Amino acid sequence: MRLLTLFILLATSLALAQNRNNNELAVQQHILDSLRREVEALKRIRLERANQLERAETLRWQNRYTQNRATQEYQSETRILEGRYTKTSDDISRAATELGSLRNLAVEQRERATAIRNNLENFHLLVNQAIERSTNEIPQDFPAKMEERLLNFANSPATIETFFQDRLQRFTLTNTQEFIAKDSYRLRLGTVFYARAEPGESSDVTAVLRTGALQGRVFEWRSSFPRELASEIRQAIFSAQQGANIAWVPIDVLQTKSVALASSGATEQTLWKRISEWFKAGGVVMYPLTLVALASLLIALERGFVLLRWGHISKTFTNKLHLLLQNNNIAEAKALCEKQKTCLGYLLGIILKNFEDGKGQAQKALQKALLSEQAQLEKRMNFLAALGSIAPLLGLLGTVIGMITLFNAITQAGTNDARILAGGISEALITTETGLIIAIPVMLIHGKLSETLDFITTELRVQSLSLFNVLWRFSP
Repeated sequence: MRLLTLFILLATSLALAQNRNNNELAVQQHILDSLRREVEALKRIRLERANQLERAETLRWQNRYTQNRATQEYQSETRILEGRYTKTSDDISRAATELGSLRNLAVEQRERATAIRNNLENFHLLVNQAIERSTNEIPQDFPAKMEERLLNFANSPATIETFFQDRLQRFTLTNTQEFIAKDSYRLRLGTVFYARAEPGESSDVTAVLRTGALQGRVFEWRSSFPRELASEIRQAIFSAQQGANIAWVPIDVLQTKSVALASSGATEQTLWKRISEWFKAGGVVMYPLTLVALASLLIALERGFVLLRWGHISKTFTNKLHLLLQNNNIAEAKALCEKQKTCLGYLLGIILKNFEDGKGQAQKALQKALLSEQAQLEKRMNFLAALGSIAPLLGLLGTVIGMITLFNAITQAGTNDARILAGGISEALITTETGLIIAIPVMLIHGKLSETLDFITTELRVQSLSLFNVLWRFSP
């Protein structure tokens, strides 16, 4: 039984194994069929992909060929355009170079034209200045045929020809002489001597002499001659009138200082007259210098009176005050300070008035009073010092103005006459002299007043401190 069962089980196992094998074979066959179909599908896909790749490759090569042709055409057109661009650039550079050259030439021509125009304008200006200067010089020139020369400029247009004609006439006058006998007898020798006299021994004699004035005429008529010189001039004129071959002229042709002294007359000028002429010679700057001098004098007198009266330091007063304080007579000390009409009495009275309020209050009151009184004592001292500094500056200003006027006179009259230069320089230096004359005493007075002021302020502080020591000698 047991064997039978075992056999049945074995048969059953074999049957089951056979069935399993058949099933496995069927499954494997099915898998193989599936794989074959998939392989076939993959082959078809691969073939399609290969066809697609072949078409893509063909399309790529076609595109590349098209691109290469487009590139070649682009490069060809680019070379053509580059050639055109290079040619155009060369043309532009050449045109720019030519334009720059033309511009530089135009600038040079413009500058040359401007320079020529400026030269012409300067020449025209110089001509006009020369004509104007010549016209202005005629009234100041040697008074020979002056009316005729002025009429030449007035009747004809102001041209350089007129100017040279006037110069030629001036030169001709310098080298000629003439004798005129109309209303009075006149004798002219070039531009050296020109005199006139009326018949009669008592008639006036006038002659043309140079002047050293900075302003006005360079030549002027002088009549204030000494009697002998006037007689000699009259004799020279009448000798020429009578046709003498030789006529001695008693005037130095160089007209040096001796002529000016001789023509000034024998009358002696008064002190006020000399001062007036000296003031007038200094010019307009003498007026502010006078104001500076007067202001300095008034301030110095006022400050001197204030320092002498209000700033007076009386030793008798201080000794008497200390004696009263040592005897504890505070009321009498206050009355003494009130009677003393000085700055010291006022300050010491301030201390005594605040004695009962304590040392601190007295110090505050004294400090306030000291500042106020010091300001009053120093009042206008800085202004006085400023006046002393301004005076030489004003003098220098007057000198500069005088030198400018001198150069204008030199421009009109030339530098041939040393009297004009010497007289002009001396007149120009008058203001500097005046400024120094004012500044030196003002600075000395200011120094003396400053020294006195320092002494007064020092004494005020010393006496105030001494009074404090007396009143609070036992306080800390």
